[in-house]
Amino acid sequence: MTLRLFNTLEREKEEFEPIEEGKVRLYSCGQTIYDDLHVGNARAYVAWDTLRRYMEWKGYTVRHVQNITDVGHLTDDADQGEDKVLKRAEELGLEPMELVEEQIERYFEDTAALNVERQDIVPRATGHIHEMIEYVKQIVENGYAYEVDGNVYMDVEKAAEKFEYGEMAKKDLQDLKEEAESRVEPDENKKNQFDFALWLEADEGHLMKWESPWSVGYPGWHIECTVMSEEYLGDLFDIHTGGKDHIFPHHPNERAQSFAGCGTGQANYWLHNEFVTVEGEKMSKSEGNFYTVRELLEKHDGDAIRLYLISSHYRSEMDFSLEGLEQAEKELKKVRKTVQRMEKVEGGEETDIDVEGLEERFEEYMDDDLNTAKAKQVLVDFVGEVNSVLEKGGSVREEVRSRLIDLFKVLGVDVDPEISEEDRLFADLLVTLRERYREEERYGKADEIRQTLEDAGFIVEDTGEGAIWLKE
Repeated sequence: MTLRLFNTLEREKEEFEPIEEGKVRLYSCGQTIYDDLHVGNARAYVAWDTLRRYMEWKGYTVRHVQNITDVGHLTDDADQGEDKVLKRAEELGLEPMELVEEQIERYFEDTAALNVERQDIVPRATGHIHEMIEYVKQIVENGYAYEVDGNVYMDVEKAAEKFEYGEMAKKDLQDLKEEAESRVEPDENKKNQFDFALWLEADEGHLMKWESPWSVGYPGWHIECTVMSEEYLGDLFDIHTGGKDHIFPHHPNERAQSFAGCGTGQANYWLHNEFVTVEGEKMSKSEGNFYTVRELLEKHDGDAIRLYLISSHYRSEMDFSLEGLEQAEKELKKVRKTVQRMEKVEGGEETDIDVEGLEERFEEYMDDDLNTAKAKQVLVDFVGEVNSVLEKGGSVREEVRSRLIDLFKVLGVDVDPEISEEDRLFADLLVTLRERYREEERYGKADEIRQTLEDAGFIVEDTGEGAIWLKE
């Protein structure tokens, strides 16, 4: 089977062909690290982690790079406003790097709880200022940028002579020029208002600033990803991912810098995830419908949150609700119980279940632009088939169980969580004791044992072969 990905550049699904056989170089735009991870951010990171997992499952060796932006991302996402990290640090009375260190730790805790594997390289913008300055110098020397009063700007019209700047957004240069003129406050330093900053001079009170050939200042937001992606993946790599909001201006600006600096289009495939709404409305703290992953983890299983996030295609708008998350939690519990039953139910006639067909259907949907929604449903439906077999007194091969667990792992969902030896001994002992009470017809005592197990997170099921326990 052949993987096909929706390339935003072409607005169509294309057969994936790596630059180097058997290897994938993948870059994801990461977090601007000034606040806790919310479900909209989480959806993107879960999607790209699933892409990585699936490619590895198909046999590719993947190098995944995802940056951390800790300087340069201004509040209007262009060249105006305050630095987001600096603004938040001042609100909290912290030094910017003090905030950054705290938020990086929280970010990795939250993503780990969602089974997002840490990327191979996680570069920080502040750790690559020298490389950014050198890259900007190259763009200036190549004639695609200009300096005014310590600020350096990309000459978009000049860059557009080299490549189609509006290709990703599917807009022509004149449309983009008019939009820029109406969208932002005029900057008298710019030749055209859609030119964007590669380097900005810092005000005297600005805390994060560095020496450069042009001024004491800081890098523009867009130059960061161009430099860090090419530093670790080369001038041209396979896949670049990000949110729908990056389709313009962030990713076209990255490509402009890449063409101007080294003459490539940076990546061959550009993937973008859709936004998350909450009960049909845009997430907003002021509206009270804003959910951070950390808040959700206080009441919900991280695997359930992930299962919910992959239950819609990454390019489809997702409407998040607590009711939907609770339904995913129920679905996860059902799958986990079945996985445990498959291991514990013995003695029944072994039923032949088409696990090879399951894998083929799973791969067919995942090859279709990473359709996790349909791939997940194939697995859930299969669990229903297995339950029918077990309820009729049958059993299934161990291979069926292990393949099902592995396919859920490709989606990043753990359906066979570890149970400590202490918990196993505890449950085994109490189930044995309950069976003895039942044999002695001391049903009140047996019910007390069942309740003790339930309070400890275990379910007791009576089967034709005797009682078994399942961990919730």
